[in-house]
Amino acid sequence: MKLRKIALTACILFLTACTNTPESTIENFYAAVSQGNITEAKSYLSNQLLGMFGDKKITAGLIAEYEKMQNCEGIQDIQVEIKGEGEIRTGTATITFNGDCPPRVEKTKLIKEDGAWKITASK
Repeated sequence: MKLRKIALTACILFLTACTNTPESTIENFYAAVSQGNITEAKSYLSNQLLGMFGDKKITAGLIAEYEKMQNCEGIQDIQVEIKGEGEIRTGTATITFNGDCPPRVEKTKLIKEDGAWKITASK
């Protein structure tokens, strides 16, 4: 089962690593969190978001999210729907888990920062 989770995450990362789209940013972010790679997960967050909460709060929040995902036996699938044009996009990410946890729908906002899509504060 653990090998299956690793293979799924590797496939997600491989398929999305070559492009920097709003969708790949969201997918890569959740894949990193689900593997406990907090440093990588933070790399998908905007400077605005990092500055707003600070490194300690962001790190603690991501660790808590990782633990929740582990309790749900990891991510089975991520479906991303993004709307908008230009350098700001909004949408949702539906995360389905391997365990008995119900799917989660997360609202998301992205901004293009230094040529890369980053998750930012929704307000």
